[in-house]
Amino acid sequence: MSTPVIVLVGLEVVLMIAVPALMVYWLGRRWTLPWRLALAGGVTFVGSQVLHLPANSVLGMTLNMSSQPLPVQAIVLGLSAGIFEEVARYVVYRFWQKDARSWEEAVYFGLGHGGMESALTGLLVALTLVNMVVIAQAPDPTALGLPEGALEQITDFWAMPLYMPLLAVAERLMALVLHVALSTVVALCFTRQRIWPLLVAILWHAAVDSLAVYAGQTWGPAVVEGVLALLTLPNVGLIVLMRRALGRRSVVPA
Repeated sequence: MSTPVIVLVGLEVVLMIAVPALMVYWLGRRWTLPWRLALAGGVTFVGSQVLHLPANSVLGMTLNMSSQPLPVQAIVLGLSAGIFEEVARYVVYRFWQKDARSWEEAVYFGLGHGGMESALTGLLVALTLVNMVVIAQAPDPTALGLPEGALEQITDFWAMPLYMPLLAVAERLMALVLHVALSTVVALCFTRQRIWPLLVAILWHAAVDSLAVYAGQTWGPAVVEGVLALLTLPNVGLIVLMRRALGRRSVVPA
């Protein structure tokens, strides 16, 4: 057991949950937006995963994904994420958040979507940390009846480079920017009465996720974060571009 790992993973958990929550609070007050809009974004993420995760399991069995070349796996997983999450955004805009059409509202909605993903990831990391600490304190971990390979994973956890928790936080923040950007793009479907922005969102989401999967399996986590950092630049550009395309709220307090 490593005290630095415990401290840094604990910090990772706090940042994954606190940073999106503080952003939701601050922007909600600044733009006088109801927190329910951000919550709707969070519900959208959860709802998309209710369908997305089982679909991935079905795809895995149907296409025998484990035997497919890595590029095929990356593309299939990327398209799956893009289709389920962006269509979920579209459906919620269309049938639930019918008045969320301004740039500020789309940004806030996306912040809730990405923030929920970050917070749930943080909770999973916290659960993992607790399990690792409990197992490490056992007199004989081999007597716990752990699955095959679990002890190796536990050893790897405690031996992780100390920068890994910080990379994980950076990844969540970059994913948050992606979700905000895509939420503004999908909102354009309703201000322009066109479906092509949804297709753009699906393809861009798929491209980002596919690259992340491929890079992660080929070059490792540090390169993945570098790739995601480069892709964050066009995501920020999309957010800025959509400010003009969507239009601002009629009253935006300073």
